Amino acid sequence: MADYSFYFNTKFVCGRGSLVYLDELGSLRTALVVDSRALAADRLDAIKKRLTGSGRVCEVVADVKSEPSTDDVQQVLEHVQEFKPDCILAIGGGSVLDTAKALWVFYEHPDTTWEQAFTPFAVHALGKAAKLVAVPTTSGTGSETTCVAVITDSMTGLKKLIMSDEIVPTMAILDADMVSSMPAKVAAFSGLDALSHAIEVAACSISSDLAVSVALGAAVDILEYLPVSVKADPESAEGREAREIMHSAASMAGMAMNKSCTGLTHAIDQIGPIFGYPHGLVCGLLLPHTIAYSAPHPIYVRLARRAGFTGSDKDMCDHLVQRLRDLNAELGIPRNLKELGVDREEFAQHVDRLAKIGVSTAASKFSPAPLDEVKAKALLWQVYEG
Repeated sequence: MADYSFYFNTKFVCGRGSLVYLDELGSLRTALVVDSRALAADRLDAIKKRLTGSGRVCEVVADVKSEPSTDDVQQVLEHVQEFKPDCILAIGGGSVLDTAKALWVFYEHPDTTWEQAFTPFAVHALGKAAKLVAVPTTSGTGSETTCVAVITDSMTGLKKLIMSDEIVPTMAILDADMVSSMPAKVAAFSGLDALSHAIEVAACSISSDLAVSVALGAAVDILEYLPVSVKADPESAEGREAREIMHSAASMAGMAMNKSCTGLTHAIDQIGPIFGYPHGLVCGLLLPHTIAYSAPHPIYVRLARRAGFTGSDKDMCDHLVQRLRDLNAELGIPRNLKELGVDREEFAQHVDRLAKIGVSTAASKFSPAPLDEVKAKALLWQVYEG
């Protein structure tokens, strides 16, 4: 019997200035989910203007200023339900897009519990009441195309996943003009998040051939263009090119994730919320350590070859790890958690918990080098001091 699978993906509208496609959405009641800190007031006003008039109404239902929690979603859900949108338009970074995905689930299926939402692929069909349109303003999470939303459980403080093909946005508008004003630090952190997605997805044990090809393409682009995106004037010719390529590469990494899984960097990324550091920063710091731990691997060899390195398989993996270290140094990312400023005694208090969480994740189980708790603790201490 043939072994086959389906590949779900969003519909893309691409290119600078493509935000004008909002004129063609055809929605009568548009609920906006935004981050007002990252969206200039005049731009938000212009967007609202495109979505109002001739019987059409538009309203901001959520202003997302942090990584979303279950409580955050519940607090704005009533507003969404009262407004009764036929389109949810999310404009922002990963936190905004993930919030919109969660709101979409509970708006269309109000009887759903969080336990059901966090059960993999248990979300019922969406799109009957509203469509979800995603406009990313960062180039990192790829949430505009993924089947995943990351939500912090307010009861436990841990990040959990809503995972379902149903929450892939109806449409994603990739307009690089939306990332021209992205601060250099945000460009760096979000780009490192996308790079970790791309490399880990490609090396995942359940990754399809199509996902591998897309992910490796994204990784090569990010390795080349991320430093330019961070350091060049975003309005210069090279800066504009780099921001546009990074914007597409982040979505490519997200596309690949839909038929794969992340790896050890994301298995132990609870370091971020526990110690209060941004997800992309933590991913960038962790990636050389987790790749070194998982090496050798044929995917790392392929990526190193595409990055211009030669030698034995071991040499190629070593070159890739060093390339990632050099990239971090260029972007000002610390080599380890000690350099980042994490207190050793405080870290020691969390190691056992972090190891248990890491071992329990799908990201660990499907990684090239799955963890047990002993190995997880050793890796965590390597990340602290290595």
